[in-house]
Amino acid sequence: MDINESIFKDDVGNFIFSLKKLLPKRKDGFIFEFHKPTLTRLSDVHLEAKNVFPKCFIGAKLVVLREIMDKVKLMQNYSYGKTKESYKCYSHLLYKETDAKNIDDGLLIDSTGSAIATYKETIDDIEMRLTSKIKDIVSSETEIVFEKDSEKSISSISCSMKDVDPITLSLVTQWMYKVRPELSVGSEFGIRPLAYPISPQLSFSARYERPSFTLTSTLSKVGFQVCLFKKFSPGLRIATIFNEGDKGGPASVGLALHKSYENGSELKIFVDSQRCGGFTYERDVLFQEPHNEVRVIRLMGSTLIDRQRRVRFGFGFHLDF
Repeated sequence: MDINESIFKDDVGNFIFSLKKLLPKRKDGFIFEFHKPTLTRLSDVHLEAKNVFPKCFIGAKLVVLREIMDKVKLMQNYSYGKTKESYKCYSHLLYKETDAKNIDDGLLIDSTGSAIATYKETIDDIEMRLTSKIKDIVSSETEIVFEKDSEKSISSISCSMKDVDPITLSLVTQWMYKVRPELSVGSEFGIRPLAYPISPQLSFSARYERPSFTLTSTLSKVGFQVCLFKKFSPGLRIATIFNEGDKGGPASVGLALHKSYENGSELKIFVDSQRCGGFTYERDVLFQEPHNEVRVIRLMGSTLIDRQRRVRFGFGFHLDF
């Protein structure tokens, strides 16, 4: 009986050890800070405040990111249930605001049939970025961006087209100027020249920043938004966002808190004036191996309370190879 128990324990131990070998190795730790350039792009004017708000999801999901060769990464997403955001804490008034910026050369392949290829070139102090996106194999989007920055300003012009359809041709110009070291102003102008009727979009933004807080605002045709970001300590941040749309609906106010712990865990909580709330919690689970190798898996948990006062839950894993 003792021999059988010993064999069983050895088999279980070998099985668990084999599972650990499948996990990615722990990468060098980092401190969560915004490494901002001297000038801030207009699309990032509200970045600090909006990053404090959690991205709640519902259901179960598994995200695997693997670098298969130089400048080529493979992303695998597996989900069960409704894993996308069912409620947005804030609205977007600027072109591709808070979107992931593909500013480096490379190719990102998604197991769902999507791919993003980026090519970058600098010509006479003007940076050119060409991005091509293929989604679900049948739809595509191509964008070319020319960006130029100087001592006090940064400007860009973007030209994009979806599904090779000339009607979807879109031109967007963004400009940001530093009036004083702590004060910047900017504007955005967008138009679809081949669409009918032609409806140009114009917006104005301002940004006032200090070492411990940042106040930003945007006024556009579709609404008005004010964001306040406050950093109390390296691991504690609070943000408030005020939204007012142009459709006559009530204005909304959201409050969020982001807490980072020394062990790498992150907690994000939000509540708003529409009686919605939620939080996300992420934590790295480490597995020590011989030769001082450390394997890691990131656990993600989410809870969302919607307008109907329903409580929804989400759980997932993130593996970054």
